[in-house]
Amino acid sequence: MNDKNTRSDTTSRRFISLGQVMDMGLYKLSTHIVPLAIGIFCVMALAFWPSQFNSASPEILQIRALPQSAEVSQPEQALAATNVQTPSLFLDTDLSVNPFWISFSVDPKLTPQAQVVEFPSRHTTGIECWAGRPLQAVGSGNRSKTNGAISAVKSGFSLTLDPALIGSPVVCKASSSGPARLSANLWNLDDLQEAEKQFHRKSGLLDGGVLVLAAFVLITAYINRKSLYVLFAAWLIVNLRMGALSAGWDTQWLGSTIPENTLMVTRAVTLALYYILTLTLFTSLFRDELKKVGHPSILLATRLSCLPILALAVLLPYGDFLPIIWVTSGIGIALLAFLLARILTLTRSRVALYYSASIAVSLLASLYEVIAASLGIHALLGSINSVTAALSASLLTALAISEHIRLEHNERLAAQAELEHTYDAMPIGLFTLDLNGRFLSANPALVQMLGPLVLTDEGNRWTGYFSPDDWNRLHKMVNNRSQDEMEIRGRQIPGFIDTKRFFVKATLARGKIEGSLQD
Repeated sequence: MNDKNTRSDTTSRRFISLGQVMDMGLYKLSTHIVPLAIGIFCVMALAFWPSQFNSASPEILQIRALPQSAEVSQPEQALAATNVQTPSLFLDTDLSVNPFWISFSVDPKLTPQAQVVEFPSRHTTGIECWAGRPLQAVGSGNRSKTNGAISAVKSGFSLTLDPALIGSPVVCKASSSGPARLSANLWNLDDLQEAEKQFHRKSGLLDGGVLVLAAFVLITAYINRKSLYVLFAAWLIVNLRMGALSAGWDTQWLGSTIPENTLMVTRAVTLALYYILTLTLFTSLFRDELKKVGHPSILLATRLSCLPILALAVLLPYGDFLPIIWVTSGIGIALLAFLLARILTLTRSRVALYYSASIAVSLLASLYEVIAASLGIHALLGSINSVTAALSASLLTALAISEHIRLEHNERLAAQAELEHTYDAMPIGLFTLDLNGRFLSANPALVQMLGPLVLTDEGNRWTGYFSPDDWNRLHKMVNNRSQDEMEIRGRQIPGFIDTKRFFVKATLARGKIEGSLQD
């Protein structure tokens, strides 16, 4: 019988050991091997596998352009006036809200399939085109609607040319708001449709990625009751809109088209809120470090500029507001960079390091946009400025906040450990009672005064050590707050010869009685 029990115990131990080995193996697989495999899979997809979308590039047409004037107000006048202009690949409107005439023609030698002309500027608000000999209206459109051969495509508009009009002059009048760059790209229809799919895919990637991250942060804020998380979630949404503005898909939100009369105000408010929230997030993350590095006047100056910037974003036309926010944000970023450098020098903070990397990504993306725009590079603009910059900056800022929270957590643990050490080492008896007179906690000094049973079920009653009258006096003292101390005499305790007298201080806190007992 004993041999049978022994074999049974041995078998049970083997099964338990096997289960422990399997648990450990599955844990290692799930936490190490699977994430590594996913990372390798992603690298292979990005580096070696063919793209799902056609990466064909358009033919950039030479255009001739000039602003509309009283002398040049009709298409025929515009065609004659632009014919004497020097052709170029683009024209910068320099924040002008005055309409511009542009003219071009499509070389018949190009493939007959290349019959769609794209006007890609995200700042173009409306366009009207004429083509043929003589010139005839072929279509028009704005951010609300289009008709004829004009269609809304990606961040701008497109003109579908009838094959019979290829080789004929085309004249268009474009209205803009903001720093528009007027250009004309000739596409194969199929290639343009593929490019538009890729454009909307990147838009969905940015919207979905950042919105899910923001939702997760908001849930975390609700659970942990941390206002910093709410601030970060708001910053993420505004950062999303900044990326959308850079890439040109800020004309929609959650699949709905923003009305034209609201779009420009939305853009200006987005820029202002990004400035304000970035400053607020910075000061929240580095509140303690900023006290060490000094320069409070710098932060005061940037804070004082926030509300006027927001008011100007609502009141001024978008073109007039842009130079103000450019100058203000440029100065603000320079000041924050100076303070970040001081923090990194004095504290070697990893929070500052991650946040510096986030700002660097945003600045480099903006610098790339300026360089690419000046050189006429268009292929990578959407990918780098919106998806890469916005997501990378968001993730780096999330790392900074996570590191900040980790440091706060470690500081709380250290403070709690120090408090527990002080509580245990205190020579005065410290206790917590519920409202029924049961001891909920007691430090070693109190246990030494009242005996080892003070926290056990059979010995945790106040009236087991003191008289009921003393309990009534204590209850009255903490509720009426007429006094916060009194003297009581202990009952006869087994193992002790005489009764003892104690000095009690107590108060009512969070539905419990917190107090001290001194012999």
